[in-house]
Amino acid sequence: MTQYSMTPFNSGTRMRTDHNVFASVVASYGRGQLVVGDELWEAPADGNEVKKGDKWIKVTSVDGVNVAERGWMAYIHKGSPICDNFKIITDPDPNPTPVFPESFTLTDPSGAKAEYVFVRIIE
Repeated sequence: MTQYSMTPFNSGTRMRTDHNVFASVVASYGRGQLVVGDELWEAPADGNEVKKGDKWIKVTSVDGVNVAERGWMAYIHKGSPICDNFKIITDPDPNPTPVFPESFTLTDPSGAKAEYVFVRIIE
């Protein structure tokens, strides 16, 4: 799952129940805290207290601690950044291609070691 991270410019940056400034405040966070979310919302058009292109993320954790109640925090509000250091965190491939070593060593309980060398991969 793709995640997003950012850090607020100022202390008192609010997390709200919805991605607009009319929604209730869930919590506030300080300058430089690492905010991570798993959804990104972008305003499709200008409106009351919103500009086309404003971006909000749905917060899942702050400074590595899961939030008690999830909410939305603006990255860009009314065309101005509220946070910086915005990053998209992508998951590694969930089905990576296995890579076999050329050889491996096993040690038995007596301390004797044996090296096994692969000759070919059998499918």
